Amino acid sequence: MQEVEKSLDRYPDLGEPELAGLVRQFRGLPVVDKAVILGDVRLSRKLALLYRDYEPDLQTPVAGLVLYLLLPAALAVAGVRLFLG
Repeated sequence: MQEVEKSLDRYPDLGEPELAGLVRQFRGLPVVDKAVILGDVRLSRKLALLYRDYEPDLQTPVAGLVLYLLLPAALAVAGVRLFLG
């Protein structure tokens, strides 16, 4: 998260490789870390600029969201079935 904060603080003065790294790292951040960034006044302004310029690149892929939601549900169903026999 510290790398994301450092890069975001320097935005928009980033080169292409640094910008690509920031986008990649931001997409991989847990929701809690993203909330911390949004709570920081300085970084949230930079994040708003980044979203304005690169919103499609910052969106989490749908497949990742589906896996993130369905995997715990599948494990819960399997646990219940195992418990009930």
